[in-house]
Amino acid sequence: MDLDRLRLFETVVEIGSFQKAAEKNYISQRAVSQSMSKLENELNLKLFIRENNKIIVTEVGQQFYLKVKDMLHNFDINIKALQNYKANPFQELKIGYFSPFEGNLLMKKLIKVKENGSNIKYTVVEESIEHLISDVKLKILDCALILEYGNHNEIDSSLESKVIYKNQMVMGVSKLNKNSKLVAFPIKELNKKPILYYSHEESHYLKKEFISSLPSTIDHIHLARMSALEQMQMIVSLNQAIAYYPNGLIQETMIDSGLINYLPLDIKNNSQQYSITCIYLKNTSKRKEINSLF
Repeated sequence: MDLDRLRLFETVVEIGSFQKAAEKNYISQRAVSQSMSKLENELNLKLFIRENNKIIVTEVGQQFYLKVKDMLHNFDINIKALQNYKANPFQELKIGYFSPFEGNLLMKKLIKVKENGSNIKYTVVEESIEHLISDVKLKILDCALILEYGNHNEIDSSLESKVIYKNQMVMGVSKLNKNSKLVAFPIKELNKKPILYYSHEESHYLKKEFISSLPSTIDHIHLARMSALEQMQMIVSLNQAIAYYPNGLIQETMIDSGLINYLPLDIKNNSQQYSITCIYLKNTSKRKEINSLF
């Protein structure tokens, strides 16, 4: 399975036509059709339903498309980071972050050091927590801000970490929902609506940690990832779902609609505490630059 074939698959799904995808890539329609058939055979999945003069993307095809799009996006970001690498290790600091929440925290710190005269070039990317940890280990990134929540099992002995912010995870509940008027959100209500969480790309970290933080008696919870924060806010505001957020950082962003109340979970002996942590390799050559920023 090669990248060109995956990029062609992405184009076919987005355009909705073998012919138009062929025209865009300056190849024949037959070549596109054969390439998509090879992809289906390699995966042993049916990605398209072929009818006269049109194609229909199957449900499996739609799911595969989302994963391919995330993968190609992440690949392109990493390639650009490598292409921009400078021989002098102290001229550039490559930083990753997980979401607009701690991204805003990072922006304020970057502005402060730039105002103080720093001449370092800062390259910033948004990725899933899993990708951030992997990219720091592979030295694609010099450091990353991640949200630590739950059991914190992702950071191993090769990494050093520094907590830069702490607060509590809270549930976002529409003001149309009667529970929004409560002091805390009842855990028995968690399975009444879908629970949303934000991640720029495919990630199971928050989902896994949220579930692990709940009492074992809570089951049949439906969690779903949202890749667009504005869309998540709209869905929650309309009382079609609830969502969980990092308290304290919500107020620092520009996405608060004013139609959502943010409530702690009503769980005894469970603080739902999270921390924004900067991670970097223990043997990094950029320790001084990282410490000056955080």
